Amino acid sequence: MNNLKSVIAAAAATAVLATGVVTAMAAPATGTPSARHSAAAASRVALVFVKNAKDPSNSTLQLWNGRDRIATYRAGSGLGTAANYNTNKGKSYRNDCTSKAGWLPNGTYKPTSFETGRNSAIKGYAIGLPDTKCRTGKVKRTGLFIHSEMTKDRKQGPRNGADSPQRWEGVQDYKSYGCIKLHPSHIAQLFSYMNKHGRAVLLTVR
Repeated sequence: MNNLKSVIAAAAATAVLATGVVTAMAAPATGTPSARHSAAAASRVALVFVKNAKDPSNSTLQLWNGRDRIATYRAGSGLGTAANYNTNKGKSYRNDCTSKAGWLPNGTYKPTSFETGRNSAIKGYAIGLPDTKCRTGKVKRTGLFIHSEMTKDRKQGPRNGADSPQRWEGVQDYKSYGCIKLHPSHIAQLFSYMNKHGRAVLLTVR
C-alpha cells in the first residue's frame, strides 16, 4: 500500500470470522493504485487475485471498479496450505506448472463465461477462465474457473462423507486443483455486484 489511508481502508475491508472467512463489501478504498492492481484500475469492473505463498489457501481475491477497491475475499488456488508450506508437496503446490495441484499461473485473464447454474463437476456460480500456459510454457493449465462448492441451484448439498464437493464444510474447501475458490456467500456477493455494475472484464493474478 502506498499510504496510511490505503492501509486503514484495507483493514476496514477485511475481518476474520470464526470460520476463517474474510468478510467483504466494505466502503471503497480510493487512491493511486500500486503496481499490484494497476491492470485492474484501467478497467471498469475487474478482479485481482493476490497469492499468499505461505498459505495459498488463504490468498485473496479483490473486486475493483475503476480505481476503487470494492471488496476483498479470502480465496484459494491449488492444494497448498500453511501446513504443507515447508514440504516438497508444498513447493509443488506453489508451482504453476503442476497440473491439478499447483496454483494459477500469474498473468492477466479475460473471463470467458459467467454462469449461475453450472451443472458439471463445478456447480452453481462459476466464472470461466481461458486455458493458459505456465511460466515455463511447457504445461497448459486447463479447466480453470472461479467457483465455490454448492449445488447447481446455488444451494448447499447434503453431507456426503468427509468432503462433499457440493457443500462448503470449512477452510479446507479453499483448496483446489488450480481454480480460484471462494466461500459460497462471497461468490454470491460477487455475482450480485456484477449484476448491478457489469461483469468483470479481466482478472489479474499476482
